Amino acid sequence: MQGRTIVTRTCLHCVLGRAMRAESAASRDGELALALRCSEPTWLPLEGGRLYRELRGFLREAREAARRGLVKLAVLDLPGKSHVEVTAVVRPPGGKARVLSRSFPRQTLEALGSGFAEQLAYS
Repeated sequence: MQGRTIVTRTCLHCVLGRAMRAESAASRDGELALALRCSEPTWLPLEGGRLYRELRGFLREAREAARRGLVKLAVLDLPGKSHVEVTAVVRPPGGKARVLSRSFPRQTLEALGSGFAEQLAYS
């Protein structure tokens, strides 16, 4: 075991599905209407519990902004981007739509090779 690095990978799509079910169950009847477009599994270098708590907080924020309206979720996983984004288009009844988002890194700083800007020490 010595010298081995423990790699933590969590599927964003799977955790988001669990968070959506939990947030829907926690809301009052008819208070939250969630919709998620289909997306492929996206693996992130995050611990599952941490990702779950972040997504639950994000969904709670979307629910409060929707005020019994509709919340449409999407996972934006674009090639070449340093992060994956989860967006929520929130439309309260009779109100204007808002977009909320959370970003999650694709890699950890420790996994990047030297020479990347993320590894440079700024003085």
